Amino acid sequence: MEEKRLTRRQFLHKAAYGLGALTIAPRGVASGFSTKRPLKPNMIFILTDDQRWDALGCAGNPIIRTPNMDQLAEKGVRFENAFVTSPICTASRASILTGLYERTHSFSFKTPPLARTHTDMSYPHLLGQAGYRTGFIGKFGVEVEKEAIGKMFDFYVPRVRTPYFKKIDGKLRHLTEINGDEAIRFLHTCKPGQPFCMSISFNAPHAEDNDPKQYFWPPACDNLYNDINIPGPKTSDPAFFNAQPEFLKESLNRVRWKWRFDTPQKYQNMVKGYYRMISGVDMVLGRIMEELNRLGMNKNTIIILMGDNGCFLGERGFAGKWLMHDPSIHVPLIIYDPRRGNSMQGIVLKHMALNVDIAPTILSMVGLDIPGTMQGRDLTPFLNGEHIPWRTQVFCEHLFNHPKIPQSEGIRTTNWKYIRYRQYPDFEELYNLVCDPQEEHNLAGDKRYAAKLLELRKSCNEKIEMFSKKM
Repeated sequence: MEEKRLTRRQFLHKAAYGLGALTIAPRGVASGFSTKRPLKPNMIFILTDDQRWDALGCAGNPIIRTPNMDQLAEKGVRFENAFVTSPICTASRASILTGLYERTHSFSFKTPPLARTHTDMSYPHLLGQAGYRTGFIGKFGVEVEKEAIGKMFDFYVPRVRTPYFKKIDGKLRHLTEINGDEAIRFLHTCKPGQPFCMSISFNAPHAEDNDPKQYFWPPACDNLYNDINIPGPKTSDPAFFNAQPEFLKESLNRVRWKWRFDTPQKYQNMVKGYYRMISGVDMVLGRIMEELNRLGMNKNTIIILMGDNGCFLGERGFAGKWLMHDPSIHVPLIIYDPRRGNSMQGIVLKHMALNVDIAPTILSMVGLDIPGTMQGRDLTPFLNGEHIPWRTQVFCEHLFNHPKIPQSEGIRTTNWKYIRYRQYPDFEELYNLVCDPQEEHNLAGDKRYAAKLLELRKSCNEKIEMFSKKM
């Protein structure tokens, strides 16, 4: 049925109807399934496209409306320091599937397909071998070898975003809503007693690059944010852009800034459109949770929500992603497991989680062994309230060969950020994130920080050597 236009009040009421699906229950058997043996948990992995870490109400954003995502966080665990190892959709999605860094799996735009040795070790393939019904809906974004899709997924419905509105049964529907319909259809194909893993990859809130309007949202979100003025970031001051080297000034980040943010009114229109697209995903999340509840699957279905990369909303005079700055690499990550007790509800963790951690975490949560080749780490100890030794820094890279996007790599710790550019070795960046969380002051040329620069440069070299080893 086609969605009707709603006011913001009506939207919030409608979006919240799915929250009943998040009732916490003790460990046990979900209704609607066989009780002859203990059930393995179902998995739903939700991936959004270009959603940055602060585009969530629960992350402190006072403007955006994401009641269902917020409720997932309230009933689950949110990692406030989640990052992607490559801030571009193709490489990041390959890393999510395989638990491998880009330098190891070697997949991005214009590369050969992701190798069969890697897809055979992907989480959907391993779950399928273990008896799970596996499904994929939406933007796949990864080219794989022949027949690999059939080995990974029992139910495969890929969708592209061009255009966002598609004619279904004679009516125009937004792609986000269509993906929601397919997700519910998948749930209805699952058999009692057989666990499932459904991966839903929304194209939203990625802009439609070839259309001047850029952002397209479901009609139900039309009236959201109309009466709000969205403040621009401090680093949108032209002084920050002017201080950068020419190769960054001429990059695709600046080209897309002109598409989206080069006037105050355009900035308001574009950011509101971006927020509306995320609110549209949130509404569909509510529909899925309600259907889980109706089918009696909610008490045994784990939900993980993550973004494939962030995006610049005018910071440094940029749009897009690709660079090693936090707006590009910092993403949301929420894990909700209804089988866990009340003590693990509403937890916000500071541990640095990565996209490469998704595959090992999913495998661990369903009781499967994690392949020794995976480079990510299992996050489930944190979901159990355990304290374990953990990473103190993350390595990020962007290796896509594009004339307008400089290849880069860097190290992010809790307190520091180091960035360098492969084709421009004379330019480095160093930021003290404690004193300078917006990355305003590049300390790489300050002799007082020469030792820190050398330390992080060395660490970056070591990570490159480690992840260059092919599996």
